[in-house]
Amino acid sequence: MKKLFFTLLISSFFLTVQANLKSVVNEADFVISKMWESFVQGDHKMFAETMAQDTDMVTFGTDASERWDGWDDLQKSVKNQFDAFDILNVKRMNKKLNLSDSGKAAWFSEIVDWEFLVEGKKQIIKGVRFTGVMEKRENEWKIVQFHSSIGVSGQVIAY
Repeated sequence: MKKLFFTLLISSFFLTVQANLKSVVNEADFVISKMWESFVQGDHKMFAETMAQDTDMVTFGTDASERWDGWDDLQKSVKNQFDAFDILNVKRMNKKLNLSDSGKAAWFSEIVDWEFLVEGKKQIIKGVRFTGVMEKRENEWKIVQFHSSIGVSGQVIAY
């Protein structure tokens, strides 16, 4: 009977740990989803809620000139993007999200397809690689760094 009780107790503990881990992953993924939804909605306030807004954050876009040092640079660019084009849809694929042992940091990668309107013309950019780092601050996940890139066909340098 003691063995059965001990086995049930240990099983219950591990199930609780797994459920808590899944909950934390879902919370972090929700913030990433919210960031993409902010683009679809053209909602800068929603975008800002997902970001750490640090003066030392560094983020990269797909253009060679798109390196933003600090929140102020990033927010200016995002506002300009919201004014320049309308995002119709962001399709997320190949999502991977990892948590640190402490549960206070996470890193993620995914592939996204962007469907958008520029001057009334529908365009699609497929296969944008998006990676980022998040921290849990005051019980909320915030994106502290991200990098977008578009792969080139073939290897730049063969190996």
